[in-house]
Amino acid sequence: MSTVPAALAAFVVTMMAMLTLRPVAVAINLVDRPGGHKTHHGKVPVVGGVAMFFGVIFGIGLIDSARPLTGSLISAFALVVTVGMVDDRFSVSPWLRLPLQAAAALLLTMGTGTEVWSLGNAFGHGPVTFHGPLGEFLTALFVMTAINAFNMLDGMDGLAGSVAFVALLALAWAAAHGGQPDLAAVCAVLGAATLAFLMFNLPTRRNRRMRCFMGDAGSTLLGVALAWVCIRSSQAPTESAGGGGVLSPVATLWIVGLPVFEFFWTIIRRLIRGHSPLRADAEHFHHLLLRAGFGVRGAFMMFLVITLLLAAAGLTLNALHVPEDVSLILLLATGVVIVRAMYWAHLALRFFPNSARRRGSWRPPAGAVPVALIDRTRKK
Repeated sequence: MSTVPAALAAFVVTMMAMLTLRPVAVAINLVDRPGGHKTHHGKVPVVGGVAMFFGVIFGIGLIDSARPLTGSLISAFALVVTVGMVDDRFSVSPWLRLPLQAAAALLLTMGTGTEVWSLGNAFGHGPVTFHGPLGEFLTALFVMTAINAFNMLDGMDGLAGSVAFVALLALAWAAAHGGQPDLAAVCAVLGAATLAFLMFNLPTRRNRRMRCFMGDAGSTLLGVALAWVCIRSSQAPTESAGGGGVLSPVATLWIVGLPVFEFFWTIIRRLIRGHSPLRADAEHFHHLLLRAGFGVRGAFMMFLVITLLLAAAGLTLNALHVPEDVSLILLLATGVVIVRAMYWAHLALRFFPNSARRRGSWRPPAGAVPVALIDRTRKK
């Protein structure tokens, strides 16, 4: 019964924090300026992550069943938000961020008892289980992967927030129907805070004067929160329970498929080219769509549709009890198709007569990104 008031409180507090923190961000220079690969208009406050954090704190505090976990959850969230906010303001080295992200992952794991015990029967040869330090290490690695996946995804207005919101809706539905109302309530709070932020970040003309970015503080908050929810959804509370949850581990990967594909393709691409995995470039999915001639709103809608389809596929395959190894093969094949489709996106514009390229207003980019079409894009 506390879910609806908690979610409503998270939404209202996040909205109020966004409005309150905007002038504060300008005063302390916590803003994103156009220039170089950043082509948005004017100084944009980077307060979304901090505002969502305040909303999440307030909302989770109202959930009775989640109170035993509140301290550890909030501590882990606070650590990644603080590191992200400092990075938004002063640009911290990735080599300094990684150990702090690992500390947040361990805090989340040890403080809430959340750990990856099993990958399920993902390879068709029986359940793959882990014990002791190996499970803790893999859990920390999974959390850090999620953090950086959402950090890479956050390069265009509304993108990371909408992907997280859809994933949280799917996970909340699975938890509610799988006998985990406390987890569903936490998802509702996280989703409400994310929705409040999207009111200031969706690529629409109506909110342009109030536009805010989530920054690294927000993208890492969403990453660590979704990692925790995915682990709680797919794992039993104890190792002896065999790792079973309301969703199979592969099903949770379907639900967060877009950032997963983005992350692993980025790492593979950079290693193949002999570059450091931490070296920024302009070949993320949103860069490819924009370069192909999609506008910001068109690219946003494409990502939203893909995210909805992936989440629906994960829930459907889980509900139909499709073998996990088959589901994993389908997931990998889907990832390959999506990656290739991003490079062939220009071919799809023939079906969109109002696209910039079809209208003749598209011009080849001066650099890696078509500046004429981007309201805002950032390399991660």
